[in-house]
Amino acid sequence: RNCELTQVGGMLDSKGYGIATPPDSPYRMPISAAILKLQEEGKLHILKTRWWKEKRGGGACRDDTTKTSSTANELGLANVGGVFVVLMGGMGVACVIAVCEFVWKSRKVAVEERVSSILHDT
Repeated sequence: RNCELTQVGGMLDSKGYGIATPPDSPYRMPISAAILKLQEEGKLHILKTRWWKEKRGGGACRDDTTKTSSTANELGLANVGGVFVVLMGGMGVACVIAVCEFVWKSRKVAVEERVSSILHDT
């Protein structure tokens, strides 16, 4: 368990349980019914509590490292610096490609105009 993680906000979406079966499997409906029954009886919640919160101390962090503060932590340059490095690198590559395209197109147009002017002069 990583005790340096902080959850921001609540859950975005809560999905149900499911087990993948082949198409047209005869086990699809019985498995779905069994999962629904376990969920309605609260047994899935008991199993989740047992395996995620109770086993091996529930993965609980020590109290000295638990963050209970409701204030937001400030992000510094060290936290987001990589984003700016990637952004600047992408902008540099884009500029180099734009210059190369401009030079290539300029030469192509110059060659075409020179050829057409030679043909019209004769």
